[in-house]
Amino acid sequence: MIPKCVIFDCDGTLVESEHVTNRIIADMAGELGIKMSGAEATAIFGGKTIDEVLYQMKELSGKEVPDGWLERLIKNVSLAWKKELVPVEGAQDLLESLSIPICVASNGEPLHVRESLTLTGLYDFFTDWIFTASDVGIPKPAPDLFLYAAKQMGFKPNECIVVEDSITGVIAAVRAKIKVYALIKLHSAADLQNAGAIPIRGLKDLSDLMLMTE
Repeated sequence: MIPKCVIFDCDGTLVESEHVTNRIIADMAGELGIKMSGAEATAIFGGKTIDEVLYQMKELSGKEVPDGWLERLIKNVSLAWKKELVPVEGAQDLLESLSIPICVASNGEPLHVRESLTLTGLYDFFTDWIFTASDVGIPKPAPDLFLYAAKQMGFKPNECIVVEDSITGVIAAVRAKIKVYALIKLHSAADLQNAGAIPIRGLKDLSDLMLMTE
């Protein structure tokens, strides 16, 4: 069935934010006595909310995270984004080519999602159609955010598709009973497929796949 609506994740799917964000997280983890590389941080925190990052840091360090650490992390990430953030390859071309409704559904903080889309020139494709976990009170991998996004867009779950890059997001889409395509970036094609996604190597591959009938 040809979809009537496309629901996009944001970080790592539309904007190349995860490697920038997780490099900063890895650097600041050192302040807590935690040694990790940017790649290790991406493996641990990819697709996670800022609250989940904070909780995981507490677990890894075995102590409370100092006051002000999270605020400095957010500030440092924002500064790095302004210098380094770019769209995922093929994102602009894909969004320009789509003639059906589209929206964003992200675990990110609302302000940061809008900031990343603005910095990469993608915001105007979505404007008011940006949904985050704060809208439903529970993040992916719960299905609530994708179900909410589909409802707000005026479609049934089986009339939509989701585009993701994380296992967390794939699980959420599967639980919502929405067909999901996932970029092979954070995870292998086999892991994405085992989680229930159709793996894709890039956004440029999505247009043709969307037109394939089941």
